[in-house]
Amino acid sequence: MEDQGNSDDIATVFISSALHDEICDLAARCWPEECCGLLIASNQSPTHIRRIVPARNIATEPRKTFEIDPQTLIDTYRAVRGRDEAVVGCFHSHPNGNVLPSTTDRARADVHGFLWLIIATDQSGVLQFGMYRAQHQSPAQINGGETIRYFRRCQVIQSATA
Repeated sequence: MEDQGNSDDIATVFISSALHDEICDLAARCWPEECCGLLIASNQSPTHIRRIVPARNIATEPRKTFEIDPQTLIDTYRAVRGRDEAVVGCFHSHPNGNVLPSTTDRARADVHGFLWLIIATDQSGVLQFGMYRAQHQSPAQINGGETIRYFRRCQVIQSATA
């Protein structure tokens, strides 16, 4: 059952097995570079991933990081407005086999509550995956006035349909 509380408290994300497989296949095909894309959900069920939008990785060092093609971002944000959907997260692969968010991931986690799906890959294919929710601790809560960014691990439930 989905938690009906504040979205900051929701730690369970639902994704269909077909979408999960599509992301994993993309990650395996892109190795040794990072793949990337966006996670889309309906506005009524932001923890149920409805579809994905794969994107071209335009990073200057695609073996070490990712940057979603800006035109894909613009087109996707425009498209979801008219469909009662929202971009609720992104996905990317780590071709070094590490499923944990990197320092770069944390630095780029600008949107509080945004989901980050990370697929760990190596030359043999997909090793594992992890879903994380970006969290920000406000300056009022810490010394120095600097916002702290971190990730909270989410439970992922795969099903025939999300």
